[in-house]
Amino acid sequence: MRPFSAFTYFRNNRLRVLVLILMMSFITVCFIGGMYVDNPGEIFRITLEGENRFLVLDTRGTSNDSIDQYRELQGKLSSYLPEDISTIIYLNRYYEDFDSIMGFNCTTDHYIFQSAEDFELFKTRTGLVPEDVHLKNGETVMSEQLANNQGVHVGENLPKRKGLTLVATMKVPGMRAYSVYDMSGTNAMMIVGNDANFTVERSREFADAAKKIESDYPLVWTQTYSTDLEETEFELSFMYYIFFAIVIVVVIVLLVTINAAFTAAYDKRKHEFAIYKALGFTKFQIFRKIASEVLLMNLFAIVIGACINAGLVLVLNQVLWSSGQYFPRVSKLALIGTVLAEMLIVVTIIFLNWKKVRKCEVTED
Repeated sequence: MRPFSAFTYFRNNRLRVLVLILMMSFITVCFIGGMYVDNPGEIFRITLEGENRFLVLDTRGTSNDSIDQYRELQGKLSSYLPEDISTIIYLNRYYEDFDSIMGFNCTTDHYIFQSAEDFELFKTRTGLVPEDVHLKNGETVMSEQLANNQGVHVGENLPKRKGLTLVATMKVPGMRAYSVYDMSGTNAMMIVGNDANFTVERSREFADAAKKIESDYPLVWTQTYSTDLEETEFELSFMYYIFFAIVIVVVIVLLVTINAAFTAAYDKRKHEFAIYKALGFTKFQIFRKIASEVLLMNLFAIVIGACINAGLVLVLNQVLWSSGQYFPRVSKLALIGTVLAEMLIVVTIIFLNWKKVRKCEVTED
């Protein structure tokens, strides 16, 4: 091991280096914070991701103008759809409540089909429901997560839907609910393909049709997975600003704390640096040594922080799953926030050390 390498300092100052590494590992608190803040949006993403496999149309409100536009669209609907996307299923659409990890009350669509045949047609044409799931009149199937979140078990009646009984749960991602119930009327249309052949082009055609209809009939509500996700992302976008404001606060607090620790360690090494100077090492070489030590300690801190966060997420998912709440996957927001905090703190600490080297403080007695 070379005397001037970063590992030499680590070997001779194990306890001090360990404390610095642990302090720097606190930066990854931004990761779990990002997972927490992004959780409501992430649940919607896993529910709605994938190809657009249907288009739902409904009135936007109950005004006479909205109803008139909806009726007018029904007569012209074929002009907005390709020939291979023309099968119409009439259904009712309700909202099902669920709570996010942050305590927000969110909703997901619950589609209620008029007959078992309509449900089977939906299942065949979209592939969104497992093949072994079959429903009769008055029966409901939910994703396991939504059932857990609502606290309803197989064989029980739905809390807010009289006449509907949960007969099965599906191991599918997100919050989903489907029922069969013969009602006197319907309030929505679902357009599906004439076969189960899904392509990227078909998914785009569903999205394009929704945008055209919404443009020509602003009082008609349209839904595909992509349009629904865009609307959800827009509504939750304020959470991103809150998170990055929190990241800045965390960076300031940790930067002051960690830099104070590095400054204290630095002051104890002035004689060491004076010896390097006397041996002929340049200011840049001394700075490069300091920078390599900071970067290497940060690397160890990232590994430790990642292990702690992974363990914490696994434990939380085990505890929270029974209530239908969990972290489904690594959040991009959490990664971006952590990387941003790492860069701001580490680069600033290296820069402050560079200023000291340039002022020749390393040669002071």
